[in-house]
Amino acid sequence: MKLRIKLLVLLLLISLVPLLLFSEFLSEKSMEEIREKTENGIMKITEAKAEEYDRIFNTLEKEIETASQEIGERWGEIDGNINYSYIWFAPNGSYEDVKNFANVFTIIKGICSRNREVSLAYFGTESGILFLSDSKTVDKLKKIGTFDHRIREWYIEAKNEGKNVWTEYIDVNTGEVTLSDSQPVYTRDGRFIGVVSLDLPLPTIKSDILDIKFENNGYAILVDRNGNIVVHPNYTAGNKTWEESFPEHNIKNISGLSLLYGEIKNGSHGIQRIKMSSTYYVAYYPLRQINGSLVFILPEEVVSEPIEKMRSLLWFVAISISIAVIAISIFFSLGITKPIEKLKKATTEIAKGNLEYTVDISPKDEIGELAKNFNEMVMKLKELTKSLEESEKKYRDIFDYSLDAVYISNEKGKLLDINKAGEELFGYSKKELMRINVTNLYVNKEDRERFKREIEKRGYVKNFEVKLRRKDGKEIDCLLSSVMFKKEDEIIYQGIIKDITPIKEARKELEVYNSLLRHDISNRLQIALGIMELIKDEEKDKELKELVKKAFDNLLSIKDLLLKLRMISRAYEIKLKKAELDKAIKESMEYFVDVAEEKGIKIHYNGAKARVLADEMLSNIFSNIIENAIKHSNCRNIYINVRENGKYYVVEIKNDGEKIPDEIKDAIFEMGVKGKGSNGSGLGLHLVKKIVEKYGGKIEVRSNEKETSFELYLLKA
Repeated sequence: MKLRIKLLVLLLLISLVPLLLFSEFLSEKSMEEIREKTENGIMKITEAKAEEYDRIFNTLEKEIETASQEIGERWGEIDGNINYSYIWFAPNGSYEDVKNFANVFTIIKGICSRNREVSLAYFGTESGILFLSDSKTVDKLKKIGTFDHRIREWYIEAKNEGKNVWTEYIDVNTGEVTLSDSQPVYTRDGRFIGVVSLDLPLPTIKSDILDIKFENNGYAILVDRNGNIVVHPNYTAGNKTWEESFPEHNIKNISGLSLLYGEIKNGSHGIQRIKMSSTYYVAYYPLRQINGSLVFILPEEVVSEPIEKMRSLLWFVAISISIAVIAISIFFSLGITKPIEKLKKATTEIAKGNLEYTVDISPKDEIGELAKNFNEMVMKLKELTKSLEESEKKYRDIFDYSLDAVYISNEKGKLLDINKAGEELFGYSKKELMRINVTNLYVNKEDRERFKREIEKRGYVKNFEVKLRRKDGKEIDCLLSSVMFKKEDEIIYQGIIKDITPIKEARKELEVYNSLLRHDISNRLQIALGIMELIKDEEKDKELKELVKKAFDNLLSIKDLLLKLRMISRAYEIKLKKAELDKAIKESMEYFVDVAEEKGIKIHYNGAKARVLADEMLSNIFSNIIENAIKHSNCRNIYINVRENGKYYVVEIKNDGEKIPDEIKDAIFEMGVKGKGSNGSGLGLHLVKKIVEKYGGKIEVRSNEKETSFELYLLKA
């Protein structure tokens, strides 16, 4: 049966219900809800204001902490510019520290200009000098004559505590109650030199901070953890002078408010109805920065009066409604209460995360359809949740099991997450790394700033090379590849750190190769020089020819070794650029044209207009293959052809000589592999393959009884 039919039936079955009982029930329930919502509203206002105050106090604390640090770091840097209108000398004060005026005045003046709540900023030294941001205050102090900041409460507490303190006193300048934030100042070598402070006058606190109202009623007070009322709207200096201590009142001594002492001391928050001169709502919320609480006091009548008005209105409406409609509503509610309760329970279970819960409602009306749709929604939500969990697990697995260090940090250097590879790379545990500012992992701190500048330009960096330091002090060479994005107004860096220390060490290993080759070259040169020395004394022509031939062969070997040495030294330092293929091939041909003609070998090449991605080593690659053909193949012709193949240009170097021996054919590109009787180093083709692959290409060889062909695939430019 459709719901609308049920309503028609209910209208026909109207019965009288005790109007007064229903109205009373409806009235009380509504009033209780209104009262509860009102209390929640008061609490939210108090909470929001407390968080705003915390932000203000936090900003001022940071200002004063920054000022303390800057004064300490710049203490002793003499500027020479001194304005005595902003300086007060206490009795028996020393004039030595007045030379720091320019730096100190710039810092304290900056505090006032950035924070309109601050009426005065000042720095008092242990030597008796007081630097102030306002020259009028100095004029007041001159009239007093005996003022010594070193015996003032704000100075003594900050000095003794050795940290930031908030104090309350009567200001010598305005004669009003003032809240002061003070911070001790130490030089870079840890020597205490004084206290820097700022003032928030009570009128400012009242108008800008304690301006909380509800329906333009109520007032707020600031209370410290010990129950002392720091600021109250009714506070004034009265007859007290700046030389007298301001008496603090404690909520323990105030009827009604004393019940809140324990809650405030524990830093709790809440709202209570208490009895003082009359009944009040008192909402309280902790202020972390000043180690106290904001207390908002509102007369109960402000809340109860509109509630009573609403109650009267409800009664009027209830009486105005016909008994028939009331009866119909009651009867109607009996038919839908149970299904709605089931739906309510279902939503509660789903909110708890129980996605196995379903609604069992059998009637085939609108509520039944709603229950059906609800169950379908839960099923889809379950599938979506499973999919999200799988996606999150995949991401987490990639993050956790990556062989490279994967990290997430913010712009300020706080590490937000790092994987196991990152722990192993730096030698720290994850817990230790989360406490370290990433800037401290850089060997050169300027590299961190350079990294931030680069990533800010493009939103990412790729293969950014830096030196980082492990926990054991070892320096490691790394490449950073990172992206930058914003999350909740915070700049986040996410990326990968690759340890290239082994690559750097491999480069050092190349130096060993160079050393060995240079040693080999030196020995062969010595042989050649010895043979040439013998030629001078030899008289027989036949023997002379043999010696000359040996000298020539050794000199050719030296040339070959020098070529290999150059290829080795450049193999790890390739920087790709556009290269003319035709030019490189012709250069390699010219290098061997005389030797080829002497052996009766012709080199055939028709030319090719093409550009490839390579570097200066390109001609050496072709030279090496041509030289091998001339020396070892016993060929009569060498053919060089160029063709296109997709993204490559293929350079084919073919000869009609002997085939490559089967025992070395498959390993011809490996280091040290050479034919029988060869005087070469076995490095040439190995280096050719290595360099071509670094170009992004490949090399293939085919050899049979008729010909041997090398095909070099080079990327098009």
